[in-house]
Amino acid sequence: MNELSDNTVMILGGDGYLGWTLGLAMANRTSRHVVLVDNLVKRRWEKEAGAKVLVPLKRPKRRVAEYEKRFGKYNLAFEKIELLDSKAVEEVVAKYRPDVVINAAQQPSAPFSMSSAQNAAATFSNNVAGHLNVLWAIAHLSKATKYIKVGSGGCYMATDTDYIPYGKSDFTFEHRGKQHKVLQSFLPMQATDFYHQSKITDFLIDDLCAKMWGLKVITVQQATIFGATIPENHPEECGALAARFNYDAVFGTVFNRFICQMVIGHPLTVYGDGTQKTGLISLADTAANFLKFADLDVEPGEHVVVHNYVHRLSISEIAQRLADINPSTKINYLTNPRQEPAGGLDPEVEVHEAVKATHSDMEARLQAEMANMLEFTSRYKDDIDPSIIMPEVKWTVGEQKS
Repeated sequence: MNELSDNTVMILGGDGYLGWTLGLAMANRTSRHVVLVDNLVKRRWEKEAGAKVLVPLKRPKRRVAEYEKRFGKYNLAFEKIELLDSKAVEEVVAKYRPDVVINAAQQPSAPFSMSSAQNAAATFSNNVAGHLNVLWAIAHLSKATKYIKVGSGGCYMATDTDYIPYGKSDFTFEHRGKQHKVLQSFLPMQATDFYHQSKITDFLIDDLCAKMWGLKVITVQQATIFGATIPENHPEECGALAARFNYDAVFGTVFNRFICQMVIGHPLTVYGDGTQKTGLISLADTAANFLKFADLDVEPGEHVVVHNYVHRLSISEIAQRLADINPSTKINYLTNPRQEPAGGLDPEVEVHEAVKATHSDMEARLQAEMANMLEFTSRYKDDIDPSIIMPEVKWTVGEQKS
């Protein structure tokens, strides 16, 4: 296919859990030319953090070759690019002139960002500076490109509200006995860790650059993703197409971590009292929704925001759902290593038209995905390392003695 095709999708972070999955789904289910871009730094970060993946992870070009062999299609490619190198970013954008760029090239872990000054800085460097380089390249070379940035629903974690709109709204507030207004603003976002603070910064940069440079921008405020596979890589014979699946306490998300604990008979580790709620969406539903986002109509200068979630459950509810499947499963409540505010309000989250289809048959979707996860992770239960499951990173920083 012509490299300059206007039907090209470039996925940044294409070696990652989400990025590889999106690339695999997009390439197999459409006729688009899909270009995966990554610098492979997550593999180094995992080694430094002592993290492991559930399924041995092939190098990107090996996975691309396996895709070609299994599906008989040749519309998936890989480029090793460092997003912190602005010249390299401009060169790859100029080479492909993509119709759509999906930026999933994030350091995705709150515990990693809180583990040291070096890792906090690396989080901001990777997430914010790399993001800026991509926006500059698109503005300079390819303003027709639709830019889809993976944000985080956790940006609202410390905002105590009963409603989260996806667009700008008018707000009223009282200060010193007087009523005041804020017109056409996004809901204020507050983070509880450096990772989510970087995502808030990214969100505001998206809004600024869309208006300032006339770009077409979509920010996907992504809920916590759970699941190990999509139809393209679930069969046992498709192991070489597996996505990165972390189950450790640094990079493993809560549902995925609980599933691995469950299959090896390890107690499910709930942080704090477990009442903190999180948005959830399966990996399969996330991939399906991103295919829709790539087709959304966005005008130059427009910044569209989408909340990509299906379920809202507390951490205790997630653990109990799994314990209901296997009554022998134990649930342990640990002192919370994080600082998570106990809000007084349970917010309703506005749903964009593009994600409404995944909100049908929600309970059936959840049950089916849990069954898929248990079947898949059980294949590798003997490889799960329980020593990396317990949390070691704490949000508090103690004063060092001289």
